[in-house]
Amino acid sequence: MGLATLFCLQIFGQGNTSNINYYGHIYVQSEINGQPANLAFDTGSPYTCLDSTFFAGCTYKYKNMGKAQMGGTGNKKEFVRIIIGELTYTAGGKEYTSKVSPIFQLKPIIGDYADGLLGISDFGGKIISIDYRNEKMTFLDKLDKTDIEGFTKIAIRYANNRIYVPVTVTVSKDKVITGEALVDLGSGGTVTFTAAVAKQHSLKDISPVLFYEMGHGGVGGEAAGCYFRAEKASVGPFSLSDILMDYSLNTGGALAASEYIGIVGNDFWERFDIIMDLPGKSLYLRPNQDYGKPFKCPVEGFAFTDRSKTLGCWVVNCIIKDSNAERAGLKNKDQILTINGRDVKTISLDEQKTLFDEMTSATLTIRRGDSTQTISFDFDEPKL
Repeated sequence: MGLATLFCLQIFGQGNTSNINYYGHIYVQSEINGQPANLAFDTGSPYTCLDSTFFAGCTYKYKNMGKAQMGGTGNKKEFVRIIIGELTYTAGGKEYTSKVSPIFQLKPIIGDYADGLLGISDFGGKIISIDYRNEKMTFLDKLDKTDIEGFTKIAIRYANNRIYVPVTVTVSKDKVITGEALVDLGSGGTVTFTAAVAKQHSLKDISPVLFYEMGHGGVGGEAAGCYFRAEKASVGPFSLSDILMDYSLNTGGALAASEYIGIVGNDFWERFDIIMDLPGKSLYLRPNQDYGKPFKCPVEGFAFTDRSKTLGCWVVNCIIKDSNAERAGLKNKDQILTINGRDVKTISLDEQKTLFDEMTSATLTIRRGDSTQTISFDFDEPKL
């Protein structure tokens, strides 16, 4: 029996363990009022939410409905429908009833696999273990010494259904930024500074950077920012070096805020085994086999959202400014039908994880409005 197996038994020998799927977001298999659903675990969301397409297909008919204004990592707030006290869902072997459940267009943001978000508000009294590599998630009522063997304890602040952790980012020798950041497992990135922090610390003076624009940056619509490399980002005694991160250029929403320095997402946390002790206001970390994995510079020039089930395509959701992809004419909201001659509907989520690793160029068949065209370009040389 190997060390990884032993560690897995130590972490997950108690409590209710759920299999998860990790595709940049943590997906928990759930049942929503008796209907199977994939929920993306999002510690940045206080609520358990439903995608509007999934809601439209629900067999259960909700009676207690309302409206509310909702914001997120996009630039604006939007009005959404809400389910009041009537949505029940399963997680970690137990059933919960959500007090308020917003309904919005989630699939355009993170893809067709997501039927909703698993928010944090019902888990304030729980201890949550996440094993990214073995794709396991466990909900515990208490911690034993064996559960935290080999882990390092870090104090967190848990308030108003938000998890805050102290973070220090050494951008360069003469630029160090310290403060509280949100633990945001709804983000696929590493560390994203808010626009307020970017302005305060003159991050616009950093060079080189890669400027990006997103068609759907989160709840609230469009978003923009800049990728750059920092010397290191540290949580407790752990430092990830030569880290690719970004800062927001948003004028509104969660990434324009000034009450925290930014958010820390899955591309940071996936390098650890994690235990979130919310009642004890502690985070336990233990580096896993991905701890030293390098942070790759995006060379494709674009990113997409997989809409192959509902739209039969991938939708371009991010464009890097001055990239070869942009120069070739690729735009946000273009619908990709084929890549290098292959129908995108045949490319699984597991294959997408490493799809671009061996590519140096792309020929895309895209649909834009009523027309179809072909766009070809070489990938960029790494600039960061």
